[in-house]
Amino acid sequence: MNTFRNAILLITFLLLFASPGFGKPKPATRTYNSPCVDVWKATRSAVKDHYDVLNLNDQDLSGSFTTGSAWSGVRPIAFSLSGTGNACTVSVTGHFSGLIHNDKGDFFSRIEAALKAQAAVAIDEKTRTEPVKDEQTPNKR
Repeated sequence: MNTFRNAILLITFLLLFASPGFGKPKPATRTYNSPCVDVWKATRSAVKDHYDVLNLNDQDLSGSFTTGSAWSGVRPIAFSLSGTGNACTVSVTGHFSGLIHNDKGDFFSRIEAALKAQAAVAIDEKTRTEPVKDEQTPNKR
């Protein structure tokens, strides 16, 4: 009877703690109010500036990169973009998310920062290219 109870406890323990290791990572998604062309530019910029690039596919609007180090562990991340019009959804898949690292959240934050920088550059370029209106008052004599 004692052996049967130990076997049940062992099976229960394995089912509770081993099954998450066999699960697939769940993608995190975020939708931006910008065309996918603009979000892709920001995403490429974020990946090239902050990560080790594995793959960037301009046709599929997808890619992969690694983050981490020898001390914290190298973690692969894959992403893809989809959408139409002025809405673009970024889907990010990675195997790790925990208390110490928030790889998906950090990536989304870097995309948002790159989008803001692009918008600031676009506004600056627009103000430079607009002709200055010369308001001259007619001479009154």
